[in-house]
Amino acid sequence: MTAATLAAAVAVLVSACGSGAGAGAAGGDAGSSGKNAGKPFIALSNGFIGNGWRQTMVASFEAAAKQAQQDGLIGKYKAVNAPGDNSATEQIAQIKSLLLQKPDALLIDPSSPTALKPVIQQACTAGVKVVVFDSAIDAPCAHVIQNSFTDWATDAAKPLLDGIGGKGNVIVSRGVVGSQPEAEMYKTTQDILATYPGVKTAATVTGMCDGATAQKAVLGVLSSVPKVDGVIGCGDGYGVAQAFTTAGKPVPAVTFETNGRALNYWKDNRIDNGSVAVMSDPGQSVAALWEALDLLDGKDVPQHMTLPIVLVEQKDRDAWAAVLKPDQYAAWPWTRDLFRQQVEAAKSGGAPVQPPVPTAAG
Repeated sequence: MTAATLAAAVAVLVSACGSGAGAGAAGGDAGSSGKNAGKPFIALSNGFIGNGWRQTMVASFEAAAKQAQQDGLIGKYKAVNAPGDNSATEQIAQIKSLLLQKPDALLIDPSSPTALKPVIQQACTAGVKVVVFDSAIDAPCAHVIQNSFTDWATDAAKPLLDGIGGKGNVIVSRGVVGSQPEAEMYKTTQDILATYPGVKTAATVTGMCDGATAQKAVLGVLSSVPKVDGVIGCGDGYGVAQAFTTAGKPVPAVTFETNGRALNYWKDNRIDNGSVAVMSDPGQSVAALWEALDLLDGKDVPQHMTLPIVLVEQKDRDAWAAVLKPDQYAAWPWTRDLFRQQVEAAKSGGAPVQPPVPTAAG
């Protein structure tokens, strides 16, 4: 969830195989015979595809759906990516097109928390199970999976502040200023900073949770701030690190992206200063798949579920770096059993179950 993704969710703050999969769509069709006969058709509508987080999200869904198809759990699947820059109008048109293909369940990473309400209601009225993920949504008939912005801000700040020993100077790199989720994240950051009297905020910039934007913003203030021990951001640390390098200054503790490029940069440069990496989980699309299948099976699933954010601390950095391609983002390896554990935790009011860190072997 970087750049334009955060403009959607942080501005709520941000290959085809199979018949009929056109531009911007991918899917698998097992036909109407054999073990997949009568099995459900699962469709995914994605409002934006133009960054690595979204591409990881779609690829995670496709891999899980293909395996579910091979296991005889679903008949076919399809992923459709709206063209353009997170346009609600284009996503609505593509959802309407999907509904004409009569899916049994529709998974949606929405371009807007409000504009999709009528078409989601249309889907529900037609008997389609709707699971929205990666964002809240103004659609009472939909089930919702999301990560917590408060958790994101907490994991971006607290481990970093502890890593610098609870003292020193920091820069705060904000997301999409003016959006409600970003305001929630910024307030959380300020509340946490208030508990660290030894830490001074030397500057606040707007990095938009995007490495290139944050690089320019941080570079613009470096000449006027004292020694910097850390930069608290929301997944823009690779760009922040480049700003310090350009300015000829040592890289402080930063909040890295959770992709392979950032994690390997962190590892290869032996940055051992309290840095962390944190982003929302692109594996939410797989959890949404399992939720859709459970809903179709008539199982009791909470209408709203908050799943764990992806936090990569130094102890787990190398394990993640070993399994991620440069533009691939860390995603929790959701299995159906693990998803059902989360359901039971949500029903009981317990803390979410922490998924395992992947290994190179698995």
